[in-house]
Amino acid sequence: MEHHSQSADPLRNLSEHEIRLLRECYGRGLPGTLAPYLFIDNHLKWCDKIRNVSVDGSSTEEWTIAASLRLQFYTLLDADLKDLTTTGTFVAVTEAEKNPVVTFWTLREDLSQLQSALFETAWIDWRKDPAFSCVALEHYSMLQAVVQKKAPHLEFRNSTFFRLPREEAKKMLVSVPEGYEILPLDAKHAHLINATWPHRYEGSEHYYRSLLQLNGGLALVTGEKRDQLAGWVLTNEYGAVAHLYIQPDHRQRGLASVLVKAWVTQMVATWEMTGDEIEGSEVIAYILDVNHASRTLFQKLGFIEMSKSRWSNPTNKVQ
Repeated sequence: MEHHSQSADPLRNLSEHEIRLLRECYGRGLPGTLAPYLFIDNHLKWCDKIRNVSVDGSSTEEWTIAASLRLQFYTLLDADLKDLTTTGTFVAVTEAEKNPVVTFWTLREDLSQLQSALFETAWIDWRKDPAFSCVALEHYSMLQAVVQKKAPHLEFRNSTFFRLPREEAKKMLVSVPEGYEILPLDAKHAHLINATWPHRYEGSEHYYRSLLQLNGGLALVTGEKRDQLAGWVLTNEYGAVAHLYIQPDHRQRGLASVLVKAWVTQMVATWEMTGDEIEGSEVIAYILDVNHASRTLFQKLGFIEMSKSRWSNPTNKVQ
């Protein structure tokens, strides 16, 4: 991106302190504001984790985080601390060279200033063909007014935001079928995970490796040496259960349900151990509306529909 004066741009950078104020803002609206709250919370946890790795002296090469996960946060140029704590307006952009992902949120009812900022800011480089994720349904028409002029080729997928009520999460029990075991998912499995992802793109294997380092995941393993992956589940950059996959030879055995239950119980245990159990915070999942099997699975497990969102299709997919 070419250097330019921030004073001439409708968006300004946010400091980490200001991002923490955003988290407080959305934390007050839980569970209704789970989507932006967990997105911001996950980012701040990454900041802490990366700092701790640097202090511990871990290999720099091992912790080269994919640009598709590195975020810069912005807000409206004239937004002060009071604005951040009341309206929570932010725009987050990944540092990817191709298809940087833009995520934005606001509690403002008047979206005109944000619309102008999205259209005019130089922090969104339209030459790089940006994508948009987790666009709240109430913000979608506004965004369409921008992309119809900036990137009319973008197509958006409909998805639903599900949450699992806290009391249901705490009651969930896991029973692992004979011949299988639940183990932590290792970053070395990024290649296999990426190969099965229908939305993979150039560089997405690095995305998975970084995501595993930052958020971890769970594997369902089998075989005499417990070295065969039958399935897996991850926590994505939105703090949500994601990338649930069962290998074809192991389907129709209820293993997807086992993995989701294991993920939920691990999340609850982490809350209790770390003291991160914020009142109103719950486990979440984003599911494409066309994925009827996943919708049915999560609803059977007690997840309830909370809100709708829109995600633009990746335009640099690889086959």
